[in-house]
Amino acid sequence: MTIRAVLFDLGNTLLEYRLQGRWREFLRERLEEMYPLVCEVGPVALSPVEFGARVGDIIGGERARQIERSGRSWHFADRLREGLAAAGLSADGNLLDRLTDAFYEPIRACTRPYPDTREALDRLYSQGMRLAIITNSPWDTPARLLRGDLETWGMAGYFDAFICSGEVPWRKPNPSFVLAAAEAVQLSAGDCLVVGDTLEVDIAAAHAAGMRSVWLNREGGPAPPGAPEPDWVARGLVEIAEMVESAGPR
Repeated sequence: MTIRAVLFDLGNTLLEYRLQGRWREFLRERLEEMYPLVCEVGPVALSPVEFGARVGDIIGGERARQIERSGRSWHFADRLREGLAAAGLSADGNLLDRLTDAFYEPIRACTRPYPDTREALDRLYSQGMRLAIITNSPWDTPARLLRGDLETWGMAGYFDAFICSGEVPWRKPNPSFVLAAAEAVQLSAGDCLVVGDTLEVDIAAAHAAGMRSVWLNREGGPAPPGAPEPDWVARGLVEIAEMVESAGPR
């Protein structure tokens, strides 16, 4: 059976998000930086540090992590609305969009494609391969922001579908997430290859959905004990494109 579609994780697979390893610190720091903007909404009876801690605990705290671990999404606008309410503020509609865009700005600024990303996409695209993004966005931020990351680097046109936890009710490893991508490209699960850098998320989702998978292990490190096993392991994206070119995994 040949591969007819490749479903790519986005962060740390196609694009390097250089906040990797310090997302929690970024959350509070960014909320503190946004304090003057938030004060335009109304008076805040908290210091910037207190505001960052209280709102950050709702957006990315234990309750949020429990929801994420369950395979469900909690969209950023809903997290932010609840966090602002805890700080005595109310925001909706356009104001929430404005705050969300402001929150995301530094994330986009520290994002770049890997050196092999464009070549691999060019090779797969030239084969007529259907390509899709399957991404758990940070704190389920809106898909338009992550699409914007691809547009910044001129890569959005490669993809036939974009499935993002910021606009669907699931997160990987929920199989519904990757099955939605298969449906979007009008193929069966057996026609799809999942590519991602995280065994417990990307590869687990592929297993649950009955799809084949490649673990992108750029550093060549060992798999954690008990982690889901991918069908293949690759050190780079071009290696994966070559594998698909040569008639694809069987």
